[in-house]
Amino acid sequence: MPNDLPHETSEKAVEAASQRVLDALRERGWRLATAESCTAGRLAGALAAGNGAGSALQGGFVCYSKDAKVRMLGLPTETLNSGGGAVTETVARLMAANARERSGAEIAVAVTGVLGPSCDEDGNPVGLVDIACAREDLTRHRREHWPEAAPDILVRATILSALALVAEMLSDVPAAQEPTIVPPLG
Repeated sequence: MPNDLPHETSEKAVEAASQRVLDALRERGWRLATAESCTAGRLAGALAAGNGAGSALQGGFVCYSKDAKVRMLGLPTETLNSGGGAVTETVARLMAANARERSGAEIAVAVTGVLGPSCDEDGNPVGLVDIACAREDLTRHRREHWPEAAPDILVRATILSALALVAEMLSDVPAAQEPTIVPPLG
């Protein structure tokens, strides 16, 4: 059964969510990598447009095809060709973990799904998206299944959901501490 689309899916909502994530990354001294299939680089683009992106955005992988996921992120072909194809929790988790490892970022987010206008080669319906976020000690996943909507609305909804997952993963990471300067003795 489909979930409700986010209440607000405007470009302004994406800009605001991107900036909040960038600010949280900078506060912690962390860098983020993206691994994108269905959003085709638009998640990284939304982050890159924010203030301070140069110190918080490590880079991204746009792996639209299964072949690109294998070549760029090292996903096993058999995983991509099993039940569900490229839109599964396993694929999203592997994309996030491998993007983090290959980029050297402290945290990575991955999105894989079907945003239309029709179902994918594996029969997954429009509006089905798997999102994963990985840091060294933890990986989290969420699955969204939205009703069919215009592809641009589904793209923004996916970006917003991915950014919310990153923010959740950063919420229990303390901000970087400024070094304490100890005055010389004497």
